[in-house]
Amino acid sequence: MLPNDLFDLFRKSKFALLSLLLFMFLSALCLLSYYRTINDQRDAKLQQLDIAGDLTYQDFKNIIRHNIISLEDMRDRIVESNGKFKTYLKSDTERIIKQNQSIKFIEYIDSTGVINFIAPFEPNIKAYKLDIKTVGYRYGSWIGNSKDTLINITSWVDLTQNGKAFLVDVPIYYDRNFQGTISAGMDFKSQFDNISSKQNLFSVQVKDDVGNIFYSYNNPKPEIFKADQIYTQRLNPIKDRNEGAWKFEFMFNSDNELKATTLQNFIFALGIFLSFLIGLLAYSFLLAKKQSQEYKLMNQRLNGLNEELEKERIRAEDASKAKTQFLSNMSHEIRTPLSAILSISEILEGKRLSNSEKEFLTLMQNSSRILLNLVNNILHIDKIESGKVELSTEVFSPFIALQKIVEIYTSAAKIKGIELNTNFTTIKEPKNVLGDVSRTEQIFTNLISNAAKFTEEGSITVFYEEKVENNKLKIKLKVSDSGMGIDPSKIDVIFERFKQLDFGITKKHQGSGLGLAITKTLVELMNGTIEVQSKIGEGTTFTVSLEFPKVERQNENRKLRKYKNLDYLNVLIVDDNLLNQKILAKILSKSNIEPDFSKDGDDALMKCASRHYDLIFMDVHMPGKDGFEIVQHLRKIDNTAVILGFSADVTKEAIERGIKAGMNDYLTKPIQQETLFTILNKYFS
Repeated sequence: MLPNDLFDLFRKSKFALLSLLLFMFLSALCLLSYYRTINDQRDAKLQQLDIAGDLTYQDFKNIIRHNIISLEDMRDRIVESNGKFKTYLKSDTERIIKQNQSIKFIEYIDSTGVINFIAPFEPNIKAYKLDIKTVGYRYGSWIGNSKDTLINITSWVDLTQNGKAFLVDVPIYYDRNFQGTISAGMDFKSQFDNISSKQNLFSVQVKDDVGNIFYSYNNPKPEIFKADQIYTQRLNPIKDRNEGAWKFEFMFNSDNELKATTLQNFIFALGIFLSFLIGLLAYSFLLAKKQSQEYKLMNQRLNGLNEELEKERIRAEDASKAKTQFLSNMSHEIRTPLSAILSISEILEGKRLSNSEKEFLTLMQNSSRILLNLVNNILHIDKIESGKVELSTEVFSPFIALQKIVEIYTSAAKIKGIELNTNFTTIKEPKNVLGDVSRTEQIFTNLISNAAKFTEEGSITVFYEEKVENNKLKIKLKVSDSGMGIDPSKIDVIFERFKQLDFGITKKHQGSGLGLAITKTLVELMNGTIEVQSKIGEGTTFTVSLEFPKVERQNENRKLRKYKNLDYLNVLIVDDNLLNQKILAKILSKSNIEPDFSKDGDDALMKCASRHYDLIFMDVHMPGKDGFEIVQHLRKIDNTAVILGFSADVTKEAIERGIKAGMNDYLTKPIQQETLFTILNKYFS
């Protein structure tokens, strides 16, 4: 009994389980992408750290060497003059100190260890005539290195005349005898600061040979980083000498540089949310399809009974209306936040963003468009099944339409690391035709999207040609990819609804399995042909041939967008979604429009009664009175405002109902800014 109960439970809950698995799979992809992005970012940051650290290290080493060379040059002048140049010590030391910021004073120590000269004199008077044998740390290393003719340098030490510095001694020999040393007190802080200030993202710390920190910049915190996150080098102050080496440490000024950014966390959360929406949409669609199929089977079984047939026919019509209403509501609820996301991202494109933020903004836009295309495909397959697809006719250029679609997918291809090649430069004068631009664009989009989805490396090639025969334009589009290829025995399967080649591919690649089924249906509806050529492991080529009535090219005076000043218009936005109100108002502000707002029908009617509006944006789905009722009421009282429907409900029934109610035009969310301002120019030119 228990196995039967489990089987029944699975049968009743299978759609929920499938949707849950889809959600978990997409969420896992988001999580994997998130951690991979963070790791890549950390590696790039550490590489940046190594480069900046090495440059700073070399600059520090050059600064130290340059200051010591100044003392060596002074020693050489004394030796070459056999000691006579010592008469110019005062002027020469002043010049050297002026030219070298790190040299704080210069002194001459005779062979007995007594300081006989020091400059500048006044700040260092306490050290004058000092016998360095009385300074515990000083004499031993001084005389030892000098006797070996080696440059001597102390640790970071306290000075007799107050303060701290490194003491550098350059021995002087002439007349075959040791004559003393030219010595200097050096503090490299000002010169090091000048270098470090150019690297504000980083911190620097340098220790002397006994571990004293004598220089730090930007509050370094080495204790918060791992060893491989700090650039460390031995810094030898004396060239070709390993004794007395210093320790140079270069690090980020905060460990936040190696962590995820707020934008990355937001995009990850958005990915999880979109995964949930896709799972919910799949569950709702499968449930609706299952219910519709059950009604159809019931209608077939009762076909022989006239009375029951009539009842079942009515029930089937009611179910179809319920399904249409359901899809309309689901379209509205999903497209509304999608509209906000795409509109906000379009506004953000005009902001100053870093390269990383632009990359994630592009990812967000592409992901949103993929979800929008999925919603459109589900709505479109329902129209095909119900026989409601009708082809419209308008003048357009197939080549220009294709160009725009390729531009959309070029960025996605770059992100995946694949090339998208075209032969567009060979099309010199694209022709205009009369046909259904929306359905043609959908065919182009589905083929290019399919190639981008199944190509992991290599390239995608879009080949387009058009020729005129008997006043008709024949076009041929070839989309070739270097993807995994298709078994010739399974080519027919890819044109079936919800079918992909196998479970493994379905789990690896996103999509509903509707794109190619819709493409084939639309191509046949337009009396065209679609062909497939493929080899396993080499890639696939789709070829579509279509024919349109040719029309003469219209005069097109396309100029860069310059927004008209429409501040004289009184505009009302009627929408129960506050975010949609703000986004639409932001877009309208480009034409200096400052609209009023209403969140429901009653408030909108009150505002229209108290003020004349030239333009009204009307949402359809709202609490209380819906948008259709409000428009009907306004037209009954002879309101002459231009009323534009503005809704995420894209069903044909909603559009026809809006026009019938009295709307001048019906705009669907999300709408591109270019389209919106074209509509405004149409009514307020």
